[in-house]
Amino acid sequence: MDLKTIKNSKAQKTLPESIVDRIFSIGNIELKFFKRISDTLKERFFSEVGLLLNSGVDLQTVLNLSKTTDGNDKLKSIYSILYEKLSIGVSLSKAMEEAKQFNNFDTYSILIGENTGALPEVFSKLSKYYSKKNTQRRKTLNALSYPIIILATTLLAVFFMLKFVVPMFASTLTQFGGELPELTKLIVAASERIGPIALFTIITIALFFYWFRVNKDNVRVKKFVSSLVLRIPYVGNVIKTTYLLQFVQGMELLLSARIPLVDCLHLIRQMIDFYPLQVAIDKTKDDIVNGASFYQGMAKHKLFDSSVVTLIRIGEEVNQLDNIFLQLGNRYQADMEYKSNLLITILEPLMILFLAVIIGTILIALYLPMFKIGTIVS
Repeated sequence: MDLKTIKNSKAQKTLPESIVDRIFSIGNIELKFFKRISDTLKERFFSEVGLLLNSGVDLQTVLNLSKTTDGNDKLKSIYSILYEKLSIGVSLSKAMEEAKQFNNFDTYSILIGENTGALPEVFSKLSKYYSKKNTQRRKTLNALSYPIIILATTLLAVFFMLKFVVPMFASTLTQFGGELPELTKLIVAASERIGPIALFTIITIALFFYWFRVNKDNVRVKKFVSSLVLRIPYVGNVIKTTYLLQFVQGMELLLSARIPLVDCLHLIRQMIDFYPLQVAIDKTKDDIVNGASFYQGMAKHKLFDSSVVTLIRIGEEVNQLDNIFLQLGNRYQADMEYKSNLLITILEPLMILFLAVIIGTILIALYLPMFKIGTIVS
């Protein structure tokens, strides 16, 4: 099925232009002012609606039932909007677009489902897609949460000791006279400046995040940040695998709906927020338009290793790309789980060691003069 077939289908009245053009005609600036629902709520939305549709309930009844029984106010509002739009003859994909709570990937998938008569199946696939995506995000957060807590605890402990404990000890030690060790002098000097240092650090971090938020769409900024992230030992590889997993899962979903390959890449490009992968997708799409094979375009980019390119080549030759991407998704999912668990295993002792070194250094600096106090007193 191609875009010409879709244009000539019964949805032609709602699609005066080509599907892709219509979907991407949504104002990019306008969308930024609307906060879309989270992926967790999307998973719930697609799961609940898909379950009822597969049970034989018609779409309008599903939305009417859900808008009165759902316990989440955000989903209730969405159900109400979609129900009202459908009541006046608007298609579901158009209603979702106008609700400004779903991305292009969602609306295009639903549009395909409407025109192929496979709407329940599309809802089920979207539910599984967001379920995998949410599971992946939770595992990543779990992998990073403990090290972050340890780091925050270390910083707070160091701040407390330098701000309150060290000055108290310094005052006591100076009363006995004598020369303080160099390490103790260094710690005492740091305690005297900890307030301005902490304030400067907080302001610098806040300004950096503000600058990044304002300039995050700048190509140079995206290129610099992604290049910096990929250079982080091990963590960079985990982040790269995370985005590759999103890519293959999205491609599997769209290809299984028999969407043309170029249109799949065009859509996936909009949902991926990782500059190196965006560049690779754009150039691969251009190569396909110019007559190259899919695997030939992918082979030019280091993001895709040789085994992935080989599988894509086989899938392309036997017309089983959707199954290949499904297998790649399973492989990347398992790889993510392994790397997340390994990340926890590595970071936990490193953070504890870091905490021990910092706190231990401060304590040693404070207790070194104690050996002189006995001599001074006697």
